[in-house]
Amino acid sequence: MGELKGRVAIITGSTRGIGRGIAERFAAEGAHVVVHGRDLAACEAVAAVLPGAIAVAGDIGAAGFADELVDAAVARLGRLDIVVNNAGVAADNFITGVTDERWAATLATNLTGPFAVLRAAVRVMKAADGGVVLNVVSWAGERGNVGQAAYAASKAGLHALTLTGAKELGKFGIRVNSLSPAVATDMGAQMDERLKKIAASRRPLKSEGAIADVAEGALFLVSDRSRFITGDVLHVDGGMHLN
Repeated sequence: MGELKGRVAIITGSTRGIGRGIAERFAAEGAHVVVHGRDLAACEAVAAVLPGAIAVAGDIGAAGFADELVDAAVARLGRLDIVVNNAGVAADNFITGVTDERWAATLATNLTGPFAVLRAAVRVMKAADGGVVLNVVSWAGERGNVGQAAYAASKAGLHALTLTGAKELGKFGIRVNSLSPAVATDMGAQMDERLKKIAASRRPLKSEGAIADVAEGALFLVSDRSRFITGDVLHVDGGMHLN
């Protein structure tokens, strides 16, 4: 207990699913969490049950919001130590069915928004001589996946941002890593049933993973236990990335 005592963590998309699981795990280890989502009431409901948490609502892909999010964390909690870029969307369709609007919306949430949050966080972390950024990516970004052109491309780009961030920011004491989960979530439930069965059949471990497994991986990557790890990716996916 207390691995993150006194630290401040922004976790985007943390009103449900993996983001909420990570927020709860970090709070249990003493972190003050910035709960983020599009709906303020949902953010406030989660923050109310986490000690020392605050709620900040907004569209992660909207111009200028990343600065507002980081500024709110520092103004209300006094510092910023950890960022988890978890917010994401997966509007599945085959390449020929992906409209310009859907492509742009997916990249805005999954890639442009996280880049803006990283950029905003870096100026705070540099002044504090360090910090940790964790980007939630996907095996689909490494291998591609039928029916997920926009999603896979955005997650591949996000891991490339991890690699570049690790190279650029290490000299400032800032670590940047990726976390690649594949467990049951509300987002996954929206995936075509046939595609879900195909994906599950390719997973080496046949047992289902849980959000708690992902939260433990996230805790490891932002804690001092991983102090000498940067530019890496931790797969919590039952081996899905191997196929």
